[in-house]
Amino acid sequence: MTELSATYFDGRTSQPHAVTLRFTEDNRLSVVGDGVGFEYAAAQVVIEPRVANTRRFIRLPADQRCEVADNDALDAILKTWGPRSRSSWLHRLETSWRMVLLATLILGALGWVAIRYGLPAAAKHVAFALPEKVTQRLGSDALSTLDKVTFTPSELTFERQKNLQVAFSSFLAKTGDPYPYKIVFRTAKGLGANAFALPSGEIVITDELVQLAGDDREILGVVAHECGHVVHRHALRALLQNSAVVAVFSFISGDVSGATALGGALPTFLLQNKFSREFEEEADAEAVQRMRRAGLEPKYLADMLERLSAKHHERKSKAFDYISTHPPTPERVKAINGGS
Repeated sequence: MTELSATYFDGRTSQPHAVTLRFTEDNRLSVVGDGVGFEYAAAQVVIEPRVANTRRFIRLPADQRCEVADNDALDAILKTWGPRSRSSWLHRLETSWRMVLLATLILGALGWVAIRYGLPAAAKHVAFALPEKVTQRLGSDALSTLDKVTFTPSELTFERQKNLQVAFSSFLAKTGDPYPYKIVFRTAKGLGANAFALPSGEIVITDELVQLAGDDREILGVVAHECGHVVHRHALRALLQNSAVVAVFSFISGDVSGATALGGALPTFLLQNKFSREFEEEADAEAVQRMRRAGLEPKYLADMLERLSAKHHERKSKAFDYISTHPPTPERVKAINGGS
């Protein structure tokens, strides 16, 4: 017979009792103390697995339990007492450096998979689940903020803006897309030749980009590219991916209303235009399809990208111009021109 000190709780009150546990050779457990005295067969006893050196419970019938502090002594007893113990496997795992290393590698791999595939999938789900009124509100609030802190009214003449608006309307009509896009012109010091799309469908084009174009069809190519960002909700998806907690919570809970909290970060993100290569390629492919439906050669978009690239290298500026925040121009131009 082997004895071990423990603290007993009767399952009815929180009053602790100091007791002695006696593990008999015939696989029975006696609990003996002041006012306490009973015995159970090993089959009636549940001994919790060991976790480091935390106190361990021995659970008894009728919600009774004993708390043991000496894990080493209890483990030694369990080697010969009762049925084959299953309580030490967790302790063996956590004290094995090989198992700890393996667990770390597995967790690291799972983390990478979650970031590489899980978060984008969750962000896409949330972005497309957002009601139209939410995306409209996000877009209008972002444009309002940018008008206060970054933009000033366009300096293009009224006639020039009107002609471009007519060309845009005709182009959008030929693409067959019923989405209510709206083209707006702005200027901003240091922003450079730029264009970006708000989630609500407003496509902002700077005066400098208009002035840089050698042909209005080049501007239409940029518009087609930005329409691709709107259709695939790239701004929202990228913003949600960068705000992993919101994306995951919204995905799990099904509550997309929390995504409106991201509105404050949207203006800065749009100015930086830091879309992934995947998003840019998807928007380029969308632009090519739209231009062909409208009877325009995709080369006009490619020509504009090369013009923007040359301007970017000429300025060598840190301004947020269109090319500085996009993938390598030669690769995009080649893809737009059909690989030639």
